[in-house]
Amino acid sequence: MTEILLLGTFHFMESPIAFYSDKVQDELEMLAQKLLRFSPDAIAVEAAKDAQSDVDRSYHTFCLNDLRNVSKMQTETLGEIHMFGGTYPITYNNECIQIGYRIGKLAGLEKIHAIDDDTVWDTKVMHSPTPCLNDAMKALRTDEDKHTDDSLLALYRYYNGVEWSNLNHAIYIQMNAISTDHAYAGAQAVAKWYERNLKIFSNIQRISKNSKRLFILYGAGHLQILRELIHADNHLKLVDVYDYL
Repeated sequence: MTEILLLGTFHFMESPIAFYSDKVQDELEMLAQKLLRFSPDAIAVEAAKDAQSDVDRSYHTFCLNDLRNVSKMQTETLGEIHMFGGTYPITYNNECIQIGYRIGKLAGLEKIHAIDDDTVWDTKVMHSPTPCLNDAMKALRTDEDKHTDDSLLALYRYYNGVEWSNLNHAIYIQMNAISTDHAYAGAQAVAKWYERNLKIFSNIQRISKNSKRLFILYGAGHLQILRELIHADNHLKLVDVYDYL
């Protein structure tokens, strides 16, 4: 049996939070120490599985002291990553670095596992949303706007809550309804989303065979599906993330 601590996250690159400030670094350190109580023997993050060698190089380059060097974090990178048909710099304003790599180094782990599916998701169906889809997206935005002034820890409690997951998943449910008499554009797009999550879960199952306590850091939008899949596998046990938040 492998215990899994699954932490949903927002993406730092899309956030206005000043992650390099002393205040936020102190909050990130406090969060890391809380999660470290899980004592993970493996960590997995949202990076393309096919780019594992890039993740390995960047993780071995990364030092905990980097996190108190504002100039370095703002001007330097940890190398490059190849994914989604392109090459991108690995910058420090990334939750995989600030949380995943940080905990990995604190726990003395030699490796961070990349488990994402390296497939570009076609979102054309979102360009002509139905009224129901618009309502679902508005409901999520309205709820998120209530938390713009939350502390970092409060944000993680929010994004890992059932209410946020339900509001987010409602978008995919309404996207699924987009169709014509002979085409199921919405269903096909949502099927690709589920396929991506199934591949992610397959990678989780693979890693868990050599792990007893696996910490997974992933975009909160994946939580609804990944939680269901983990619960369905009797070789895995999903621990309560709020025990560590």
